Amino acid sequence: MKRLLPPLALTLAFAAPAGARATLDEGRLVSSWFGPDIEFREADEIDYLWVRPGFSLEGKKLRFAPWPEPELVGDKAAERDTKDLRLARQMASTMDEVFAASFANAFKQRIELVDGGEDVLVEGRIVDCSTGAMAAKVLVGFGAGAGSTTIDLKFLDAASGELLLAIHHRSVSGTSWSTTDSKFVDWAEEMAEEGAKKGFEKLYAKGDRVKK
Repeated sequence: MKRLLPPLALTLAFAAPAGARATLDEGRLVSSWFGPDIEFREADEIDYLWVRPGFSLEGKKLRFAPWPEPELVGDKAAERDTKDLRLARQMASTMDEVFAASFANAFKQRIELVDGGEDVLVEGRIVDCSTGAMAAKVLVGFGAGAGSTTIDLKFLDAASGELLLAIHHRSVSGTSWSTTDSKFVDWAEEMAEEGAKKGFEKLYAKGDRVKK
């Protein structure tokens, strides 16, 4: 059984990184985590996307690395409570499995998931999370009480460490028949299917430039 962190340690574990540069998505997108000179675009199923020219997942061996402890950042980070932080940690513990399953189902035999010897290493992290309020969803509607999860995801060349693909996205659960985590899993599956069907490079090429 995992030992729970005391309240103070829990708060510190979710503190924003010192000196982080976060200007997009209400401060949730810290561009330095991905690397310099990234021009994000808004694409189908993805809020912020960047793809290295010519990159494709076809025929690649992928390893989805376990996610670290969430580090909540952005304008809303101070509003998150213990329930939000607990959900963020719970979701982070299975995120590598969620994305591995989503990409495996979408790409089928066109990619291979491996535990070692990968061509592409996939890393991610949670940067914001809110459980929302079910009562407000049911009684008020119109987006009231919405929960959300915001993540960073990057695909790296395993040999050189070069950034190949970058994703920043916020999944929102605004209805009474979805939860923050179930809505996120649905998005991960839809995003992978969109990438498999159209190709991430084409999604990026057709995307709209993100205004800073």
